[in-house]
Amino acid sequence: MLDISLRVIGLAELEADFQRLAKATSNKVVRDATLAGARVAQDRTRKSAPIRSGKLQKHIVAKRLRQRDTPGAAVAGVSVRRPKNSPAPFYWRFLELGTSKMNAKPFIRPTWDRSLPDIEGAVRSKLAQAIDQALLAR
Repeated sequence: MLDISLRVIGLAELEADFQRLAKATSNKVVRDATLAGARVAQDRTRKSAPIRSGKLQKHIVAKRLRQRDTPGAAVAGVSVRRPKNSPAPFYWRFLELGTSKMNAKPFIRPTWDRSLPDIEGAVRSKLAQAIDQALLAR
């Protein structure tokens, strides 16, 4: 008969590390990471937006959706902000999607597609930073 025994040393420390790791991947950290990716997309979209008056570029923002709108998920993206005291650059929709009289000249979606590796890298880097901070905080 084969007799095997296993002895685990440092189980309490391992459990503490797992608890810190769970804290590092909390909702706030994941939301911050997705927003970091959205900021990369914001910068690239601003650069690729057509320049007429500069109003459209200025109103492109990174935006995080509220948690109650997306339960259990962290969602962030790029949006065109509606200013309170000045007319909104509403024409971005016409440029992006086209109209019955004008062909589409998309700038948001192509920029997103081109920037996807960098966006993923920003999210990954922000998550890795939070995990490293949690595991090194002993």
